[in-house]
Amino acid sequence: MIKFFRKIRQQLLEENKFSKYLMYAIGEIVLVVIGILIALSINTWNEDRKTDIRIRDSLVALRNDLVQDTLQISERLPYIREQFLYNESLRSRVAGPGATVDTLLQIMRFEYNPNWIVQLRYNTNAYNSLNQTGLIENLPDSLGRSIKEFYNEKATRMDRVEKTTGDYQGKVTTYVNTYTFGATEIHDQGPLIDSLVWNKVDYAHLAATFQGISNFKRILFMETRKELELSLEGSREIIVQLDRYLR
Repeated sequence: MIKFFRKIRQQLLEENKFSKYLMYAIGEIVLVVIGILIALSINTWNEDRKTDIRIRDSLVALRNDLVQDTLQISERLPYIREQFLYNESLRSRVAGPGATVDTLLQIMRFEYNPNWIVQLRYNTNAYNSLNQTGLIENLPDSLGRSIKEFYNEKATRMDRVEKTTGDYQGKVTTYVNTYTFGATEIHDQGPLIDSLVWNKVDYAHLAATFQGISNFKRILFMETRKELELSLEGSREIIVQLDRYLR
């Protein structure tokens, strides 16, 4: 092809047809420019296609993460609701008009469960990848905004739960420095220790302690429940949006 154009240029020069040669040269430049533009367009199209594939793969991974999260939450949420109600029932019994010191002793020695729930470990690899690679900025505004707002709100609520968990752990630690628990298998201190600890009890201190730890547990389970419910609802909404986009 190059030899062909070179031969035409040489022939025009030999025939002293300068004007035709000039027109030909301009035409050749135009062809070269068009060729470059076509090559750039093809390259841009290929890059855009690669980006689209990466975005699609990332969103499929994000959807899979959210599906796994919903399964975790659906398994955990009933227990959180149950424990919240159980804690409320203990508080109601102590606060009831017929409550006595024996009521408080029965609850604290044999019924109150001091354990707490470790937060769920959500699948965030796909979301982190979308952010770190900047691919999230290539999404439609509504979808990208929904994903960011969901994960930001979830992170805020998880931080709140983590702080409350720390406060509750501190209350329980203070409690076990004075009393024992008989509500769970892991607190199997035995009858001797149990009887010695509970032989002489400062009832006012015990009542105040119960009020403190049961109140913090109420807040902990309430915030955990809200976080799980928000994550469950939000995950399902994002899944619907992703299905619509990926369809």
